[in-house]
Amino acid sequence: MTENHDGFPHAYPHSQHHDVFRPFPSVNPDLLIQSAKNSQSLLLDAQKVVNTFAMSRPFSERLMAAAQQSKTATVIDMIRKTGVKTVPDTTFSPDGIRFDFHPKVQENCCHIIVSLKWLNF
Repeated sequence: MTENHDGFPHAYPHSQHHDVFRPFPSVNPDLLIQSAKNSQSLLLDAQKVVNTFAMSRPFSERLMAAAQQSKTATVIDMIRKTGVKTVPDTTFSPDGIRFDFHPKVQENCCHIIVSLKWLNF
């Protein structure tokens, strides 16, 4: 074992091989740009849904009641009526609701997920 400059032994002696610099591949932002463009309309839809909850207590009460009764079709219909262009995949549980907004054409390009709580467990 050899000692380092602090007088402590090295656990492993220095390798005779030096680190080899491997350059990163060149970047191509095309997919990132397309994902961002697709996300813009999804964000507008997410904002419509969130604004509807924030501005309408009666809407929020009706949606929560429908979710509590497991009326999925009613919940989705209510979300559709907020004026969204892309209806999100919607799941709910006793403690809240989750929306997964993604383009129906290019599903793998991007997702906007909004998760809202309505009960503390």
